[in-house]
Amino acid sequence: MFFSKKSFSAFLKFGGYKQEDILIHKARARLMQPSFALVCDKRTKCLLLFIRGAISTKERLTAATSAEVPFHHIILSEGKISNVVLGYAHCGMLAGARWIAKLVIPHLHNKMQEFSGYHIKVIGHSMGAGIGAILTYILHEHYEFLSCSCLAFAPPACMTWELAESGKDFITSLVNRNDVVPAFSKVSSESLRSEVMVSSKLDDVQDHFHHGLFATISQRVAFIRSHMLSISHSTGKIADYGSSISEPLLKDTIPPTANGHGVDCSQQQQVVASEETVVVLVNNNDHFTSLKAADSGVTSQEGSDSNAASSDSPQRPPPPADEAPNQNGTGKDKQKEPVSAGCSSSRQLFPPGRIIHMVALPPQQPDPNSDDGTSSGEVVGIYETPRGLYGKIRLAPNMIKEHYMPSYIRTMESLLEQLQKDDDDGSVCTCTAPSDL
Repeated sequence: MFFSKKSFSAFLKFGGYKQEDILIHKARARLMQPSFALVCDKRTKCLLLFIRGAISTKERLTAATSAEVPFHHIILSEGKISNVVLGYAHCGMLAGARWIAKLVIPHLHNKMQEFSGYHIKVIGHSMGAGIGAILTYILHEHYEFLSCSCLAFAPPACMTWELAESGKDFITSLVNRNDVVPAFSKVSSESLRSEVMVSSKLDDVQDHFHHGLFATISQRVAFIRSHMLSISHSTGKIADYGSSISEPLLKDTIPPTANGHGVDCSQQQQVVASEETVVVLVNNNDHFTSLKAADSGVTSQEGSDSNAASSDSPQRPPPPADEAPNQNGTGKDKQKEPVSAGCSSSRQLFPPGRIIHMVALPPQQPDPNSDDGTSSGEVVGIYETPRGLYGKIRLAPNMIKEHYMPSYIRTMESLLEQLQKDDDDGSVCTCTAPSDL
């Protein structure tokens, strides 16, 4: 109820708490300051610390502050420092955990002295689960809070491997089915992006091969056709080239133009044919042919004098190979396309503590009342999973929907009903091995 969008009074009524049982409550979340409540539960003799996930914009900004910052955990044994675990943690969640610790530690000191035998339990969902896990590490550095434990629903990847492993004795992370958040981090998302890009480039290479084969055949056919056009009879080919030209113009010469020069039809035909050749070769990236014709200054509208003048003009050398233009822009830009450096400097983060995963298993026995042999209901399995499985994102249709608390509640209710039924039947519940995930 606390993790829902309902009012805080509904949470109190559902839990059977009174107003005096609420030690501290921060309803309005701010940047790096999440919403939480510290409750004294006298029935279970526990001090319950609830930390909400990201609902408001400022809470989402806290979750988005995902830089890895140094965070070291001091392990106490008999009131003395026995070990120090070095590592890194999520920046926004670490800042939120330190802010909560500064507020709740005085209240915890007073209540632990007033009520001996009480335990501290930190409960969080999503971003609140990551903050709660880091907060539990901070509380464990105080000798009087060594009984503190944490239950993290849908915890995000918020700390490095060594830190996550060191909290297996007092942190339990619960993951629902295909929830993507426990495996989502900068490194895992960059790895997924790289895999998608490599897969798309392989498809592009295959498509380029098929299109290149067709383009090569078309180029050869157009090249042969253009050369046959240039060596054939000029008059007939000009008539074929532009059928709108009238018969009186199909003579050896064309009447003088405005500048007083005549144009020989055979020369004009050759120019037209060579121009057609240039167009075909440019469209097929034949740079050296198109550049030679373009630099010569020959066009179908120029006379013989212009051709002679252009032949005497100096030729420009072709551009270097790395600066030759292509269809998509300059070849220099395309050949030196920037490659993403990725997240090579980022550190892989993992969910904290001991990871318990709930998953729907295939039906063991078909429904006898069903004609097609389908199962009468899904079977929910629960098992401890190795941390390495959460270093890679696994895509699924419901990977976001199964992250929210109502989906967790439905799965847990199904699991509890199944476990109660197994206890009544006296059977043993067998779960899937982690390697079969």
